[in-house]
Amino acid sequence: MCDDQHLMARRRRVPDLDALIAEITTDCYNEDEELTGFECAFEDDAAFPCPGTVIGEDVQVLSVATKEGRRELIATCERGGRRYELALLDIELQADRSTQRLLDAYRQWAT
Repeated sequence: MCDDQHLMARRRRVPDLDALIAEITTDCYNEDEELTGFECAFEDDAAFPCPGTVIGEDVQVLSVATKEGRRELIATCERGGRRYELALLDIELQADRSTQRLLDAYRQWAT
């Protein structure tokens, strides 16, 4: 698959997720408010902690939030008794259906 075809395949929209994104971002005036909308959606509807993988290493994802100066959601993860803050999009979650749907919507919104 050539690069243009790969990029188009990646950007294909999923209508069901578009509806969820619209619900999450209702009444938002800019991207910062939309990001906060996703933060609230994860806080309200996601089941944490949940297992995840980062560069082949297992972690427990404890929470998701915005962080000052970052224009993305940041996951607080734990591994070996230590806590780390990582970009949510860099983590492969093994989450329940509701949490995975939120993550899929966030990925679609962010790309």
